[in-house]
Amino acid sequence: MKKILLISACLTLAHAAFSQGTVAFANRNGSSTTAAPGQVIAPVYGLNPTAPTQRISGNTSAGVPVGTTAYGTSPFLFNDATHTYVATLWGLSSTLPMTGDARNNNLVQASPNNSATFRTSTSGTFAGVWNSPGAIPIAGVVSDTDHPFLQVRVWDTKGGTINTWTEALNAWNSGQIALGYSDIFQIPFALGGTLNPPNTQPNMQGMQSFNVTMVPEPSTIALGILGAGCLFLLRRRK
Repeated sequence: MKKILLISACLTLAHAAFSQGTVAFANRNGSSTTAAPGQVIAPVYGLNPTAPTQRISGNTSAGVPVGTTAYGTSPFLFNDATHTYVATLWGLSSTLPMTGDARNNNLVQASPNNSATFRTSTSGTFAGVWNSPGAIPIAGVVSDTDHPFLQVRVWDTKGGTINTWTEALNAWNSGQIALGYSDIFQIPFALGGTLNPPNTQPNMQGMQSFNVTMVPEPSTIALGILGAGCLFLLRRRK
């Protein structure tokens, strides 16, 4: 009897581990010749110098799938001596209701310890591309017919001092960092590990490019209001 219970427990654990659907966490991946289904070319863009508060999303004509979005003079996102951007994947089983807006919904970070760093090069195919950590599991996906809601969120960690999305939003709201997030998407393929034998994890086909934005620092806003007030008083005196 004990042997039967032990075997049953092992099978249950094996099934639980097996049923964690996975995706290839990369924003430039795949081709018609690769084993993983789908293709994605969706680089992330940095701040638009002429409109740093403007959020833009969608692929350009060079993306896959092809789009018509223009990012103006926005450069591709990359890390340098003062910026340490990370990309994180968030997901929710399609069988569960999604609430809230795109920036603050009930999506769950797919793997908190598996965030991806951005490259330090903006040339060629590396432009706006993060270093892929490989396959990432999406909790709650137990069927090959379940296509979860997914979203990529990016922020500047300030050298590893801002480690959660809540911290990032607080820093962004106070004008300390830039951040961005993709439109929510669904991959039209079965996730990896959801069949027996396990199928290959798909690429993130359906994800599209987006940019990071930054709100003005409170001090900048205050100076602007003060300057406007002074101009108003000067006009009244005249």
